[in-house]
This record gives sequence, structure tokens and C-alpha cells, in this order.
Amino acid sequence: MPTTAPVADPVADVGRWLKTEAARSGDAARFVNALGEKLRAAGIPVDRITTGVPILHPNISSASVLWEPGKAPVERRWILDATTVRSYDNSPLKVVYNGGGKVRCRIGAAAEPREYGIIPDLRREGFTDYLALPLPFSDGSTKALTVATRSATGFADADLAALDDLAPTIALVLEIHTLHRTARTLLDTYVGPVAGGRVLSGAIKRGMGETIHAVIWVCHLRGFTALSDTLGQDEMILLLNDYFGAMTKAVANHGGEVLKFIGDALLAIFPVTATNAETAVARSALAAAADVRAALAAINATRAAANRPAIRFGLALHVGDVMYGNIGGEARLDFTVIGPAVNLATRIESLTKELGEPVLLSAAFAHLAGADVRAVGSHRVKGVEAPQAVYAPAALEPKQSLG
Repeated sequence: MPTTAPVADPVADVGRWLKTEAARSGDAARFVNALGEKLRAAGIPVDRITTGVPILHPNISSASVLWEPGKAPVERRWILDATTVRSYDNSPLKVVYNGGGKVRCRIGAAAEPREYGIIPDLRREGFTDYLALPLPFSDGSTKALTVATRSATGFADADLAALDDLAPTIALVLEIHTLHRTARTLLDTYVGPVAGGRVLSGAIKRGMGETIHAVIWVCHLRGFTALSDTLGQDEMILLLNDYFGAMTKAVANHGGEVLKFIGDALLAIFPVTATNAETAVARSALAAAADVRAALAAINATRAAANRPAIRFGLALHVGDVMYGNIGGEARLDFTVIGPAVNLATRIESLTKELGEPVLLSAAFAHLAGADVRAVGSHRVKGVEAPQAVYAPAALEPKQSLG
């Protein structure tokens, strides 16, 4: 007897894609974009998709992707504040997250009593049907996927059944992307984006590293011991956040990377690369130092108005070769830089208090920075036999206040 060709099942094809290729789609935005296109190709009239995934992030409470056909997917991030709390309280996502199951809203021409906050917006955009689906994650939490259509008849029963069947596999793929994002976020936050990228790419063995050429940034908070003795814990944390916030923002804005905080100290580097020459890197670091002084001057004005002590600091900039990599014990590693150049930068920073200069530059760094510096003399530093010529930014007057 002749064999009968199997009947094509477009929805089953979506399921097979979810179980095989989808996890390799790159990130959540590309995944949702591909999902939307495949659902439409399978005959499900999806005209809008969003994801709702609360994430582990120091500043963001939730991440979302918004997709519509023919448009690039948009990644949205939500910060929990009074406005978002009010919106969330009247959202189908609250029902889903709290275990209330899926939510379906048929959208008619006229507003209905007590409808969710999203519905009037969807009505204005011509949507006729909306569905919020729970996505179960392996940690027991529930995330969400919403789909909406402009079809005159809304979603058919077969469409709803297909989406129900696909939801657990969609959840699995979205969880993979979310875990990768979380790992990257934590590494960026606690290690730094460049070092974090190296760790994710496999540079995790003790002693693994490389010699790089970089500008080294070492700074300390002045009067830290006295401040710790006189300020309460909350006030001290506020001061440190103001201080480190200004430092990290300036470093990042000018192409540097913060490697570590050590008490009241901060270590950062500005790597010299094939496309970023020494002189340009030195000038970027000098610009970052200027930004720090401007930022802290503004912060100190606000602190003075609140009768809070000023933030004073000492900063040294040097350039040289450093070993950049993993150092530590078998079970606890630190991705950092070490070497004589780091030691010299630290010693020069110790001169800032003695010389009354908030920013000091090594001779090697000053040579690169050029006319933007002025000589401050030669001084002996601990651990170095020969006196070291040090410089300061030309824009700063000699013996300028550290405030």
C-alpha cells in the first residue's frame, strides 16, 4: 500500500525549534523576535509579545522585551518606584506572578469597569484580544509572557491551546537567557564588564592572566579613620556611596574599568590597546580625574548644606605593564592587576596627603599627558630607591585644598 505523507503541523515545528535551536538564539530579544515570527508562520495571529522577568540587578527590578511584527524588538527595564508600583498593582502580571494563573482579556470597543491598566492602551492601538501566560521557572518562581492580537475574532480556541502547550518550553528557553543575563550582570557589578567577560569566556583558572600595558588609577578617601569613628553606620555608607559613585562613573565614562574596592581605596585601569594609543588613554584618565573633582565639588556643596562632612580624596595616575588575571586561593580568586607599576602608583598616591595635592601623576604618565601637567618635585617613596619625580594636573593650583 502507498505510504501517506505526514500532515505538516506548524505548531509542532515551533515546539521542535524551542527544544533545539532557540536556546542558541543569542539573547532574550533575539529569541522573542524569532518566537513571534515562528508563531505567526504557524498561523497564530500574534501582533504583540512581551516578556516579564524580575531580575537580580542592583538598580533594575524587572526586564522585558516588547516585540511587534516588522519592528525591532525593544528591551525595557523597570525600576521599582511609586509609579511602577501603581501600574503593577493594576496589571495582569501581578496575577500571574502571584500564582493566579493565566489572564485573558477580550478587548471591545467600549471600556469596561475595573479593566487592567494596559487594556485602554491596547484598545487605542487596535488590539482585540490579550493573554498573559505564566512561565514556570525551575527555581519555583513564575515569570510571564503576554501575547495580543488585532485579529477581528481574537485568538481561536486552537491558538490558546497551542500557546498553553508551548508555554513550558518557552519558559525553559527564557530561563536560560535570564540565567546568562544574571551571570553577566553579577560579574559586571562585582568584577567589571571587561574582567567579567574574560571570566565568562573561560579565564577562571588560578594564575591565568596576561601582561597588559595600562594607566593605573589608585585613590583613597582622606580622613577615613576619623570619619568612621565619628559618623554613624548609615552616614558612613552614604558618604562612601557618594565617593565611590563619583569615582566609578568618571572611570567608566572615559573608558576605564574599576577592578576592586579595598576599604576606602579604589583600583582601576585604563588599558592601552592596538586601537587606543598611550597618549589618548592618558588624556582620558586625566579627563576622568577632572570629572571626579567636578562631581565631588557638587556633591560636597550638597553635603555642606545638609551639615555633612566634605569628601576629600587622594588620587595617583601611573602607566606601565601589569599582570592582569586570576590571583588567590583554590576556592576564592580575584581578577585584578599586580606588578611593580601598581606598587609605584600606590606609593605616589600616599604622597598626595603629604604634598597637599589631590591628584598626583608619575613621570611616565606626565610624559604622555604632556602640557596638561606641572612639576611638583622629586620625592622618595617607600620601596623605591631613587627619588620619584611627580606632577599634578596643570589646571589645579599648587597646595589646592583636598575638599
